[in-house]
Amino acid sequence: MRTRNKWLSLIGLITIATLVDIIVGVSMANHERQHVSIYRTALKTTDKDHFNYIVKSQQGRVISYAKLTGNEPAKFREFTTKRRFLAVKRTLERYTMHTETTTDSKGRATTRTYWTWDYAGTDENISKYLIIFGHKYNAAKFNLDSFYRDIDASKLVNHSIGLIGAYYYLNGMERYHYEVIPRSINGSFIADTSKGTLNPISGKYIKISKEHYKDYLNHNLHDGKNKVITVVVLLVLIEIVGIIYFYLR
Repeated sequence: MRTRNKWLSLIGLITIATLVDIIVGVSMANHERQHVSIYRTALKTTDKDHFNYIVKSQQGRVISYAKLTGNEPAKFREFTTKRRFLAVKRTLERYTMHTETTTDSKGRATTRTYWTWDYAGTDENISKYLIIFGHKYNAAKFNLDSFYRDIDASKLVNHSIGLIGAYYYLNGMERYHYEVIPRSINGSFIADTSKGTLNPISGKYIKISKEHYKDYLNHNLHDGKNKVITVVVLLVLIEIVGIIYFYLR
């Protein structure tokens, strides 16, 4: 490439990269401002009476930290434990045969057979209602995924046959792996109370965070700015490397 054309191309690349940086930066900054505005203007309380008043009087968005308890224990039919859980999840794994054919440098084919435990589906049971500050709310509206933890099947199913350590074996080809959420948990959340109950402010679910109240607020009010700066800086560094490579080739 002639020097003049190369310089023109380089200027063009720098111009495009700058425009991309501006568009990405402005877009992310606007999104973050909207996010911060939602959390800044929401009512904030950890007091039981104040929270219930906000919900009853339909005052809009509220941020709180509360104890959430399942109104009834969640379990699967095979459970024999007396322990109680807010939600339980089981993943079925099936012992499956696979074949793999490889060809060496001389064109000779070799077929290898092997077996692995493969994912075959997940079931979940959850309490019908969550009790928050003395009132019941439909548990189907809440996302509690961050509270799930693995548990050995031996702590849930007291069968001497078919049970080996972490898994509950239905037979020689199928087994269950379990995850549970304790009957009561503590978490932070933001919700919409404009209809006299708790609803998501966006999407389908109210996401419950493990973060304590102050950490949750700090994360949603301040961490976004650092994220925008980090993304833009990384983008600029990638573009600089690309431009240098183009110039030197």
